[in-house]
Amino acid sequence: MMEKIHFGPSIIELDIPRKNLAFNLKVNDVVYPADEGELIRQSIEHPIGCRRLKDLVSRDSTVVIIADDRTRLTPQKKIIPYVLEELYSAGLTNDQIKIVIAYGTHRPMTEDEIREKFGDELISKVQIRHHDCLNEKNLTDKGTTRRGTRILINKEVLEADFRIAIGGVFPHHPTGWTGGAKMFLPGVAGQETICAMHLLGACEPQLGKIITPCREEMEDIAGAVGLHFIINVILDNDGKLIKCAAGHFIEAHRQTINWGFEVFGVKFPEPADITLSSTYPLDYDLTQSDKGLFSAEIATKPGGEIILVSPCPEGIAPTHGEEMAQLARYDDATLWKMLGENKIKDKFCASECMYLNHIKNNFKTTLMMEPVLSNIMGFHYLGAEDLPEYIRYRLTLDSTLKIGIIHHSSEILPIPDL
Repeated sequence: MMEKIHFGPSIIELDIPRKNLAFNLKVNDVVYPADEGELIRQSIEHPIGCRRLKDLVSRDSTVVIIADDRTRLTPQKKIIPYVLEELYSAGLTNDQIKIVIAYGTHRPMTEDEIREKFGDELISKVQIRHHDCLNEKNLTDKGTTRRGTRILINKEVLEADFRIAIGGVFPHHPTGWTGGAKMFLPGVAGQETICAMHLLGACEPQLGKIITPCREEMEDIAGAVGLHFIINVILDNDGKLIKCAAGHFIEAHRQTINWGFEVFGVKFPEPADITLSSTYPLDYDLTQSDKGLFSAEIATKPGGEIILVSPCPEGIAPTHGEEMAQLARYDDATLWKMLGENKIKDKFCASECMYLNHIKNNFKTTLMMEPVLSNIMGFHYLGAEDLPEYIRYRLTLDSTLKIGIIHHSSEILPIPDL
C-alpha cells in the first residue's frame, strides 16, 4: 500500500503493507465555523474571565498588540482588524496602537514575510515594531520570579498602558501547549529570561501537559507585569480557523486547550517500531522541526527508531546553530556543569541539546536534514531519496515490523487508545 508523507513541500511515496502500518496520524476531523470573521468578532465581544476589551481600555490609553512571527500560522491579518475595531469603539486612534512581533530568539522576519503575515492594509495603519531579545537598551528589568529568574521584558511593550497577545494554541514541548502567556515569555522577553525558562523544561517530557514548569514561569511573569487580554485560536494545518477564544490570559487559554485536545489529540492503537515524523509546514530549522521528535516519542516503542522527515532548510537554527553544534556532543551532566561554570554563552542551546539528548538516549534517531549537520548533532542521517528503499529493506529483515506515520507532527499529540 502506497503511503505519502511530506518532506518539505515535496511528497515521498512509501510502500508499506497494511499489516505493517501501525498508524497514520493526522489532525482530527473538525467542524469549521460558517464565518471566520464572525467567530473572531463574537469571541472578542464575549471574552472569557474578564470584561469586554472596549470597556477595559480608556480613550487615552496606549496599546501594544503582541503578535507571533512566521514560525506560526496565526492569521494575524484576519484577527487584528477586529481588535482594532473594538479599540476604535473605545475612542482610540491608530497612533495610540502599535504591533510588536514576538520573535523570542527567532530571526527577524523579512519584509515579504511581514507583508504576508500582516497584510498591506494593516501595515499602512499601525506601526509594527520588532522585538530583539539581545538589545539590552530596549529591555526593562522587572525583578525576579519565585524561581529566581530575572524578568527582562521589551521596554516598548511595558511602556504601553494595555497589552494584548494574539497567537495560536497547539501541543508543544517544553511548555505543554503554546498560547496564553507564552506570547509574553519567550515572545517579548530578554535572552536571559528566555533561556532560564527553557532550562525549566529540560527535566522531563512536557508535551500536552497543561501545567508545566515553563507554563508556571510564563504565567507568573505575565501576572506580575500585566498581560491584559489575549486572543487564542485553534487552526488546521493550512492555517484555517477552527476555534477562537478571547479574554483573560489564563482562563481563555485553558478553554482553547480544551478544544486543542479535541483537534490535536489523536489516538493510536499501538506503538511503532519505526515512526516517520513530518513537521511540514513548520520545518524551517531543527529547533522548530525537532518538536516532531517529541510527538513521535509518545507513539514509538522504547528503543525504536524515529525518523524526522523534515529538510530544515535553515539548518540547525539561524540564531543558535553554531553553539548548538558545539554543545551537541555533551551529555546532560556536562552541560549542567558548564552552565554552573558559566562556560555557555547561549543557554538556550544547552536546554535544546538536553531535549535532544533525551531522544537520542531512548531511541535510534535519524534526521533528513543536511548530512554533516545531522551527524554533528549526533543523529543518524538518511537522504530523502533513500527513505523508500530503507523502509523496504527494514521490512525484508523483519516482516512483522510496525511502521507509524505522523503528519504535521509538531502539532500532534498522540494518545494511546487503551
